[in-house]
Amino acid sequence: MLVETLAAAALMSGPVQQAAPYVAPRGDYRDSCSGEYVNRGRLYADCRDRRGDVRGTSIELNRCSDYEIRNDNGRLACGPYRGTYEDRRRDDYGDDYGDGYGHGWPRQGGGEITVYRDAHYRGASATFRGAIPNLRNSGFNDVISSMRFRGVWEACTDAYFRGVCRTFSEDVWNLQQHGMNDRISSLRPVGRRGRW
Repeated sequence: MLVETLAAAALMSGPVQQAAPYVAPRGDYRDSCSGEYVNRGRLYADCRDRRGDVRGTSIELNRCSDYEIRNDNGRLACGPYRGTYEDRRRDDYGDDYGDGYGHGWPRQGGGEITVYRDAHYRGASATFRGAIPNLRNSGFNDVISSMRFRGVWEACTDAYFRGVCRTFSEDVWNLQQHGMNDRISSLRPVGRRGRW
């Protein structure tokens, strides 16, 4: 009896509505941008500028409902609206690279770090100089288990120094102890004035 009642209630309520699949925003930005994703109403992507450099950029999608999204010199744009660079540079804002929150990082210099796929400084390794805002194309995104460096470094679980971030002042032989094993997506040295 209970089964029949539930079946009847299901028929009366109509077909189950499924969530609509995600549709990537339209526009020719996809010809020169990659890695696009949407988070909290913003579209993020890595776009090539006129010099051929890849820039991290984002734009509020609610501004673009009536326009197609395009790549404007490494910055997402639509109609009269221009998005923001996620990797600020001296020539964009008058100071060093930054994250839009007053935290700058240099493109070159600022320290050196060697990362390893395995604990105890074993396995495949790579050495980076200066800040690495996005490890996605390096082959070391979310696979680092130990690291050696000089000075103080900040490691974050998301690109562009977002997510959970931790500061390290000594070499780390096993990131598992710090809850960061196979989770790092961006790295940067920390200078005397704060973040480089």
